[in-house]
Amino acid sequence: MNLSSNHKSFIKSVFNRYFILDENSVDLLYSIVSINQLNKGTSLLGFGEISKDIHIIYKGVMVSCFLNSDGDLYHKNIFLEGHFAGSLVSTLTGKPSEFALEAIEPCTLLSFNFKKFKALLASNSDLKNFYIAYLEKNWVIDKEQIEIDIVTKDAKTRYINFLAKHKNADNIPLRYIASHLGVTPTQLSRIRKTIKENK
Repeated sequence: MNLSSNHKSFIKSVFNRYFILDENSVDLLYSIVSINQLNKGTSLLGFGEISKDIHIIYKGVMVSCFLNSDGDLYHKNIFLEGHFAGSLVSTLTGKPSEFALEAIEPCTLLSFNFKKFKALLASNSDLKNFYIAYLEKNWVIDKEQIEIDIVTKDAKTRYINFLAKHKNADNIPLRYIASHLGVTPTQLSRIRKTIKENK
């Protein structure tokens, strides 16, 4: 894969947020990455599909979608530029994913085959340390904070925190943010109006 200097620096910056990699380790990542384009409304991962790759969003926005027992669609997570996207559980277990991933605007993805990535982990301590740091941050620290916030913080505070974390969230349709926060679009509209009035 012929990567541009922009792609390379982007990959390096994303991985280095978790653990600073040496140049050899970064070069190994460059050797297994592919670039994929998704149109708006296209699924990256369908319900019941087995995930084989992990992705970094280079451009665009994606959402994860669940179906509840009544068949209603629920958008849980929003993935913006610089975020990892995929079903790590499906990738690790080889079992069908319980959620789908959809592009809500045109996306460019930097994709890594997970088997190749795992093979690199076995022989590279830098990448292994990155992986540990990534799991700790996303599956322990952030997950616990999200669970605490749902119980202890009201919807307005959760929305303000969401905006602080996602600086370029203005182009995300309201219904996706509302579903992510666990409120209705009408409730979120009222929250946004209140915030605007208090400025």
